[in-house]
Amino acid sequence: MIRAVTVVLLASLAACVVPRRAGFDDVEKALAARTRYRVHWNQGTDADRLVADETRRLLGQELTVSTSVQIALFNNPDLQATYERLGVAQAAVVQAGLLRNPRISLHYGFRILESGLDELVGSVTGAFLDLFLMPLKKKLANADFARVKLEVADAVLAKVAAVSQAFFTVQASTQIVAMRQTLLDAQQAATELALRQHEAGNLSELDFSVHQAVYAQAKLDLGRAEYQRLADREQLTRLLGVWGADIDYRVAAKLPDMPEREPDLVHLERVAIENRFDLAAARAELQAASDSLRLTKSTRVIGGLDVGLHAHRDPDGPATIGPTLDLELPIFDQKQAEVARLRAQLHAAQHRADALAITIRSEVRMARNRLLSARMTVDYFARAMIPLREKIVALSQEQYNAMLVGTYQLITAKQNELHTYREYIEAVRDYWIARADLEHVLGTRLAFAAQGDRK
Repeated sequence: MIRAVTVVLLASLAACVVPRRAGFDDVEKALAARTRYRVHWNQGTDADRLVADETRRLLGQELTVSTSVQIALFNNPDLQATYERLGVAQAAVVQAGLLRNPRISLHYGFRILESGLDELVGSVTGAFLDLFLMPLKKKLANADFARVKLEVADAVLAKVAAVSQAFFTVQASTQIVAMRQTLLDAQQAATELALRQHEAGNLSELDFSVHQAVYAQAKLDLGRAEYQRLADREQLTRLLGVWGADIDYRVAAKLPDMPEREPDLVHLERVAIENRFDLAAARAELQAASDSLRLTKSTRVIGGLDVGLHAHRDPDGPATIGPTLDLELPIFDQKQAEVARLRAQLHAAQHRADALAITIRSEVRMARNRLLSARMTVDYFARAMIPLREKIVALSQEQYNAMLVGTYQLITAKQNELHTYREYIEAVRDYWIARADLEHVLGTRLAFAAQGDRK
């Protein structure tokens, strides 16, 4: 018994130290199989300085979607706060492996009317039942710790998707501003020509007013586009976690070209069910609820059990020493309410896991359809709309050179072409946002999902 207690005490003392990284290595390993980006938990170490230097280096370059995501994973304060959940969960694991402190009781009775020895009573007691429940409690704490690690990994993937979508939105709004500026320049030229014709008496007041109204609308549209670009950029700035001089980062102006073809998009529902961290976390919560209920039911007739040593010195008798036992009798409270509560929590966890699985399958179908629709739209613009508008401009130029159409018709054709370009840019933006959303709902990159299908 002495050896067993010594081993338990030594193990408890060894478990008192909370690991500094608290499961972050497991999160890194899980993410490495799903994404190419690195994560870092800022804990005031020398590695923090290296990561800060790397972040500044990336901010000094023209940002791409990859570098933007990497900066956010290094620098976003929300993610850093999420990582701290690992420390909280790891501390709970350590706490579950600790015995409750022993209790010391001491009584000293002074003789008042007679001389002689005083009365002395003392005892030391400890929670003996904890020795047997500790492994079960540690198992529950470790299960909760595993769930937290999955939820942290899922939060990282959600941040990757959010930064990607924000970055593509900034790129599109930047291109749209440039397009609106070109439209304004074209309309300004048309309005200046209309002014000269109006002053020469060759253009009616009504037609000149129409040109002025179109020019004013073009200026308004440019102002709105510039504001939208600023708003989109601020959203990206918040996700990057930068401020001060760092907000003057440069973003690659042009959206990336679409891939020639999409990877195999069949069996994506199965891929998502196998890879989603949040579903794995929900299943871990379900298992933990089941284990907790089983533990409570198995110990419902066992109350508190304290074992210790009691010593007593009586003034009129011999001194005694011996063991003491303090047992709680489960007569009224047999943990009926606790069992009912845990059973309800178990059922709720099961329903949440089932609902999440259904939601994931629906999200995958919606995201896949959205991606295919966005690609069809981009292809249609590239194959039909843009060539047609370019052809109209070229024919209008030829007829203008032959003095068969006027300047206004040529400018109108060019404006329509620019409007089509703007819509094309928006379609490409929607495609990349849809692709980032699909990867998010899959819980892995599309390339990895396709490889899994081929296997």
